[in-house]
Amino acid sequence: MRIIETEVYTFDELSDDVKENVKIDLMSEYFYEAEAIDSLYAFAREIGVDIINYSIDWANVWNCDIKWRWSNLDIYKNDLTTDSLTGYCMDIPLIDEWNRTKDVDDSIDKWLRECNEDYEHQFSDEYVSEHCEANEYEFTKDGKLV
Repeated sequence: MRIIETEVYTFDELSDDVKENVKIDLMSEYFYEAEAIDSLYAFAREIGVDIINYSIDWANVWNCDIKWRWSNLDIYKNDLTTDSLTGYCMDIPLIDEWNRTKDVDDSIDKWLRECNEDYEHQFSDEYVSEHCEANEYEFTKDGKLV
């Protein structure tokens, strides 16, 4: 048997170059994708729309495609409230834009932009540091999780 000693670091103790690599490794997925999609589907149900298909690049709102069709025109003009959807924060851009314009595409575009901002925030040093601290992550000097 042998014992190997390894120095461990918190995210904040890593060099800037290593921090960038850690961010890419840990944060590549949008953590709140499922919640955001739930908001989209709840919005669609509330205004009488079916989501047919979607392709979303959270890092690039211009590379997204969400196809929808009307399913119930009787509820088309209804205003939405924060109690109408899921309770997740990505309900708000859908609700606000819908109540302002009653335009499905404008509402979805606003939602995509807000999701993109949230996704990009995941890559900030502040967010990554908080995430690593909350999960008690420790790293080797080169950024590998211990």
